[in-house]
Amino acid sequence: MRYGVHLGGAAALRTVDGAKQIGELVEELGYDGVLTGDHITIPKQIASEYPYTKFSRSLGADPYAVFTTIDWLDAFTVLAVLIPLTKKVRLGTSVTIVPYRHPLEMARVVATLDVVSGGRIIFGAGVGWMEEEFRLLDVPFTERATRTREYLAVMKEVWTKESPRFAGKFVQIDKDLHFAPRPVQQPHPPIWVGGESTPALKRVVEFGDGWHIGPVALEDVKPRFAELRTLMEKAGRDFSTVEITSMVDSRMLSAADIRAYRDLGVTGLYAVAPGPQVASVLKVLRDFPKKVQDAVG
Repeated sequence: MRYGVHLGGAAALRTVDGAKQIGELVEELGYDGVLTGDHITIPKQIASEYPYTKFSRSLGADPYAVFTTIDWLDAFTVLAVLIPLTKKVRLGTSVTIVPYRHPLEMARVVATLDVVSGGRIIFGAGVGWMEEEFRLLDVPFTERATRTREYLAVMKEVWTKESPRFAGKFVQIDKDLHFAPRPVQQPHPPIWVGGESTPALKRVVEFGDGWHIGPVALEDVKPRFAELRTLMEKAGRDFSTVEITSMVDSRMLSAADIRAYRDLGVTGLYAVAPGPQVASVLKVLRDFPKKVQDAVG
């Protein structure tokens, strides 16, 4: 069982010293990956239903406070900051809200980071949930799933083809273009699809190299594993080829929980550490590996 950390909006990386301490410690302790969230502009009043409200409230937390009270750094700048501070740790988004950005721009950003990092980038992909943010960005909320599907297809096309072509509803590529650099990872950086709904699982089957589970109670997500297996079998895909990771609250995680995740097929657990205080993030980083190792060896 691998272990990683999810930094939320990465507020703890606001200073060079904080970023250096975190980057050096994840490397020293053998972390598999560091993930950061993706939002562009967040309204102070959010009426949209956060997908993980139930889990947050079960811990006595305000599910929206992490969005409206803490700094949210640009996800891709955060990855760039961490690249020279680490050597082996994978770096990724959890998850990129795909409809927010033109796929050619996004493909270039991800490819650039993959090249500079020596092939360590994970591209987390999601459709988004905060309708107010979609409105501020002038992106139609009702089109988010359709755009996500098409945008990812465009990104794969330019990552993998010498002469990419695409004829879609939102994007057309009908002339040769110079797309460079190409990603180091082949055929492209792994795409981890986020979400636990049936549509999200269908997206895993359609274009996912991984399934990235959000902060959901273990009992609530268990039935989704059988559903994903069935969907993959129908599509002719091998369930064992999908990398499955899950965000967890390390404070509430028992040894039995860790073993249960492993038995379900989860290959990596990512402790959530979204706070702005470097010291609190470092404490999670120090405590979590031992918790996982003591549970599963």
